[in-house]
Amino acid sequence: MLKIGHALFAFFSILSVAWADSAQADVVQMISADVAVSGHGHRSSVGTRVEVKELKDPDGETTFQPVVTVTVDGTVVGQLAGVETSQQPSALVQLVQLDHANPYPEVLISSFTFGAHCCSEVKVLTSDASGKTWTEVDLGHFDGGAIEATDPVGDGQYVIHSYDNRFLYQFGCYACSFAPARILQLEGTTVVDVTRHPKYVPVHRKNLAVMAEWFKESERTPANPFLAAYVANKALVGELADGWKTMLELYDAADDWGLKVCEAGTDDNGRCKADEIKREFPVVLKAFLAQTGHISSGDQPD
Repeated sequence: MLKIGHALFAFFSILSVAWADSAQADVVQMISADVAVSGHGHRSSVGTRVEVKELKDPDGETTFQPVVTVTVDGTVVGQLAGVETSQQPSALVQLVQLDHANPYPEVLISSFTFGAHCCSEVKVLTSDASGKTWTEVDLGHFDGGAIEATDPVGDGQYVIHSYDNRFLYQFGCYACSFAPARILQLEGTTVVDVTRHPKYVPVHRKNLAVMAEWFKESERTPANPFLAAYVANKALVGELADGWKTMLELYDAADDWGLKVCEAGTDDNGRCKADEIKREFPVVLKAFLAQTGHISSGDQPD
């Protein structure tokens, strides 16, 4: 490593990837890096160059931002900018075939926002079917550090396989929360939730096998946040009724996290104008799982 001025740079060698007809991916993990990566596409070559820009915020403080410049045959087709932070950035850059309907691999950048209980921002640059027009697509924010696209079932389809952040804090504290898997696929410039696709049932069954350990523990974590994720996972493998029955037997009726509502409205100071009303956990859970798509109108439990 070489320290230049106020910035610390790490240098990485150029990596090449031969892109065959099957999906492939190449990842470079970088922190404050000047990285060059190239991948040879079906009809031409896609190259990326990553640099860390040193900027000034409105208060004059120094900030850093990873920026990826993407080229095809040496011609710039777009840029992706990562999160601007006050400290040396942590980011991941990946060449990966996310959408098989276009001739080139996508370029993905995942950069960490820093901060407690926070997240990685994920963006991709993707071409259209002609390969002439490139568009930036925001895949969203994901809890934890940098995230890469993976092929969780080994069929050549790379996706963003994470856990469902909507469950965090919903029925308990961050450390108390559990979450089922969430799987997102890029189709053109649209991000599609494919979590419920039948081919991903083995992923959800694997998660259920891990969750089964909770039932064996002598000192369990709070029941409600666990059971919310457990019922969702059971729904994803077609066993909603069994999961719901387990939840009814084990949920904590005294725990009111996420169950209080203010039906009277709030005043100018944000306080409820009347006492909040506590709803029952099964009622709130059913509504929440309908909202997240784990329960549909045809399979809602009694």
